[in-house]
Amino acid sequence: MIVFLKKVRVKTVFSAFEPIITEPLELCYLKSVLDSMNVENYIIDDLFKLKEPAVMPDVIVLNGYNVAENEIINTAKKNKTKYPHAKIVVGGVHIQENKNEFYAHSIDYVCHTQSLNVFMELIDKISRQDYSITHGVDSYVRDEGSSSGKWLYGDNVISHEKEAVIPNRTLFYEMSPKLRYLDKRNVALIKGSIGCPYNCSYCYCKKLNGRHYIKADFEKMISEMENLSADYFWIVDDVLFSSRNDALKFIDIVKSKCLKIKVIGYLRADFILRERDLLPLLRDAGLCEVIVGFEATNNDELKNYEKTTNALDYPESISLLKKSNIDLTALFMVHPSYGVKDFKNLYRFIKRNKIDVYTISIFTPMKGTSDYEDFRYDLTTDDPKKFDFMHLVLESSLPRWLFYLMFYGTHARLLKSKRIWRFIGGFLSDRR
Repeated sequence: MIVFLKKVRVKTVFSAFEPIITEPLELCYLKSVLDSMNVENYIIDDLFKLKEPAVMPDVIVLNGYNVAENEIINTAKKNKTKYPHAKIVVGGVHIQENKNEFYAHSIDYVCHTQSLNVFMELIDKISRQDYSITHGVDSYVRDEGSSSGKWLYGDNVISHEKEAVIPNRTLFYEMSPKLRYLDKRNVALIKGSIGCPYNCSYCYCKKLNGRHYIKADFEKMISEMENLSADYFWIVDDVLFSSRNDALKFIDIVKSKCLKIKVIGYLRADFILRERDLLPLLRDAGLCEVIVGFEATNNDELKNYEKTTNALDYPESISLLKKSNIDLTALFMVHPSYGVKDFKNLYRFIKRNKIDVYTISIFTPMKGTSDYEDFRYDLTTDDPKKFDFMHLVLESSLPRWLFYLMFYGTHARLLKSKRIWRFIGGFLSDRR
């Protein structure tokens, strides 16, 4: 049996220079499962120039972000034409919350669970030509001698603990010089938790796994890092620590192992403020960069996003990170209703707080979120490629040209960032 594991990507405004390049972690987990089953498999990813090998696959697994929705379906069609006897499987976070969008005749299975055990069961049954799987997967059953058929809907699967699977890191070691988070190089992704304990309206992470949040096992997470030769570890959990005990446990484990690691992780501003005394200890334990979703600089906007943080606390949170010598990437979101004054206020906030690295996205109702249901009839496009947080998908209060001028102009301060220039220098050096 041969399985292709394919990351489906679409071009964005960042594709020309790719400030962030990481391994396709989801596929590395699937590869590990297939390796344990002694199933021949290949990761296919255009970003790393990993092309389809000259073999006939029995199964093709397609995975991609929300912007690749149509491209996944189109890729399934092309693959079904090229490999008519191969079973086409689609899965991933976006698909879990939007499985109905993928009921295409060229797709055989839609996985709507994060369970790797379900994936293993699916591959095993396909290998035995037993197509009776009934949970975690919706399957298209074709009528005998006909191109038509019907969908069978599998029960939802909720995991209550993270499965003991370590992702295959072959691709990481092959591509490690290319993997980066801006100026930080040789970056490995680490995933510890499932879901999120918070309820922000613009994000569907809370809904994953049937709304059952699974905390990271820090012993296992740190053990994984201990056995991986990376300069930086980017923990991509939606929140690294949600309580003081989580942070203390992380600090104690790193200290007991006498590890020297460098960690990038997500924290909320209210945690930073509440647990300020732990920041130096976290820095000593390896926390070198924190990504904080501030979203907006006033509480009215935050309330609309159900963010439950206080914008008045943001300057102190930023100051605390600086005092602790922890790098910050600040995440902001501008609403289509913004006027010139709103953009100026955001720019002043960034300047006043001397934020060195930040991103600004455009408020985008994503399929699978409560915001999408609230705004779906106001959308100006249904093209998934436009839902990349860099395009307006709702009418703007300002003329569109002025909105985009203010949006990109608010990024201008990045040109003063030493870290951005270090990234640019490294990028240009790689191109020589």
